[in-house]
Amino acid sequence: MLWRGGLIAAAVVVVLSTQFFFQAQLYDVWPWEDILGGWLDYLLDLAIVGACVLALAIGALQVRVRPPSSHLLFLGAIALGALGGEALLLLRAPLPPDVSAAGMLAAKAARWLAFGAIAYAAWVYHRRAAQAAREAHQSELQRVQLERQLTEARLQVLRAQIEPHFLFNTLANVHRLYQTERALGRAMLRDFVAYLRGALPQMRGEETTLGQELELARAYLGVLQVRMGERLRFRLDVPEEVRALPFPPLALSTLAENAVKHGLNPLPEGGSIEIAARLEGGQLKVEVADSGAGLRHSGGSGSGLANLRSRLAALYGEAGSLDIRANSPRGIRATIAVPARAAQP
Repeated sequence: MLWRGGLIAAAVVVVLSTQFFFQAQLYDVWPWEDILGGWLDYLLDLAIVGACVLALAIGALQVRVRPPSSHLLFLGAIALGALGGEALLLLRAPLPPDVSAAGMLAAKAARWLAFGAIAYAAWVYHRRAAQAAREAHQSELQRVQLERQLTEARLQVLRAQIEPHFLFNTLANVHRLYQTERALGRAMLRDFVAYLRGALPQMRGEETTLGQELELARAYLGVLQVRMGERLRFRLDVPEEVRALPFPPLALSTLAENAVKHGLNPLPEGGSIEIAARLEGGQLKVEVADSGAGLRHSGGSGSGLANLRSRLAALYGEAGSLDIRANSPRGIRATIAVPARAAQP
């Protein structure tokens, strides 16, 4: 701030000093050497006043007040600095008796105030333009980051769909069940196809509905329920009136996958998963509660959950959140809260 203010003050001093060269009959009376010496002497006087103005202006900028009070304070500092500097010059070169010191000081202070106001306005404009550019750059960075996070989430789901242990185990289970228990085999294949069919379209969008997310999670859990047998039980408690509300894609699937992977899989006996949703205070709150291993095995800080938190913050700001806490009597309760609004036509 100091060096920028110094440059602005120096520019104002130089601009004001150029009026010395526009005096009537200057070049007819004075030789070039005397003209240059007179300009340098005049420039020194202006530099003294400019230093006084700069000192008070920088002091005014240190005072924490909001506009327009800050603008008025700065302009007042310019006027006061100009008066003080011009008063110092009177000590250096007193005025003739017939010249009013008060009138001269007022006129010169007004001149400094006019030039200072113009320079200050230019500085404020430049600062606001730079701030707007920084904000636009930050918004662009957030947009790019959100797109990257959405892409990562989609890739994670796609990777989960085609990972050998998930794909081959599911198909192997379907093949075995068709030889031993055809009904279970048909149910598993139906859920597996529904899961793939539901996940792929969501990977191309930035928003879906809670109902679509719910069907995707149900199909995923249905596939795993056939594979895990009694080790996995799940229940859906979602009213019909909230299923059409917009919801971030793959968010519910992330919580369901996390509940199975970190909650139920570590336990030999498995456990249960309950998905519930409700409207509360203008927000849609969706909970995934499991009776698995709990926070001692998963502290809610995995890459999938961290990515989900970032996506919610980028999409909804402070209005979107992910809360992870211990379930009773055991397990984890994860709650996503987003603004409740009607789906766009």
